[in-house]
Amino acid sequence: MLSPAILIELLHSRRFGVEYQPIVEVKSGEAYAHEALARFYTAAGAAVPPQAVFDALEAHPLALYQVEHTLKRLQIDESPAGMLFINLDPDTFHIASKDKGPHPLVDLVSGRAGLTVEIIENSSSGDADRSLAMADAFAARDVRLALDDIGAPASVLSLPVLLQMDYLKFDRHWWQHWHSPGYRKLLQTLVRFAREHGQATILEGVETVAHWEAAMDLGVDYVQGFFFRDCFHSVHP
Repeated sequence: MLSPAILIELLHSRRFGVEYQPIVEVKSGEAYAHEALARFYTAAGAAVPPQAVFDALEAHPLALYQVEHTLKRLQIDESPAGMLFINLDPDTFHIASKDKGPHPLVDLVSGRAGLTVEIIENSSSGDADRSLAMADAFAARDVRLALDDIGAPASVLSLPVLLQMDYLKFDRHWWQHWHSPGYRKLLQTLVRFAREHGQATILEGVETVAHWEAAMDLGVDYVQGFFFRDCFHSVHP
């Protein structure tokens, strides 16, 4: 649990930055895009898990939204040229959806060419409704969409949301069940469905040569993970 003192100091001093992780095309082995990842630090320079920060801010919706909006602007402003993926939680997006007029995050994101919004997977039917509303808002501005965390523990796959995506991103947890015939068959089926439906596929958690070879055998379009750590570009506070 992140202490209130550390959280307040971190936010007050703006001790956050962004790391750009490459998304690599399987056929060419070259970077296709980059995903912007939030990074947080203590006053001593130690890394703070991003999820710990977001969990601590859940009880303070306006502060959560402000941090998210600031991070998204940083991720866009400092991004390398080319395709960019940023993730966005439907709950955070929903905070500003109650106001009339244009949504600030939609305006911010739609101004950057070649940007894809990753919708974080759902954990309830209420989340699915928010995800669908968020997808509609971005699609109306011709922003590409990716469904993130497919297969993560406690995630719920919403079919209406899935069908609206341009990319399907499979969570790193699939590797934990790689040798399970049932899990492997399910993943192969989802990859085949995406291909037939005109959606691109991204497999996360590629960390070894064996992972890279398995991803090629699976037939996904793109991969992402620490196997490509030397390609990272970081922007610190």
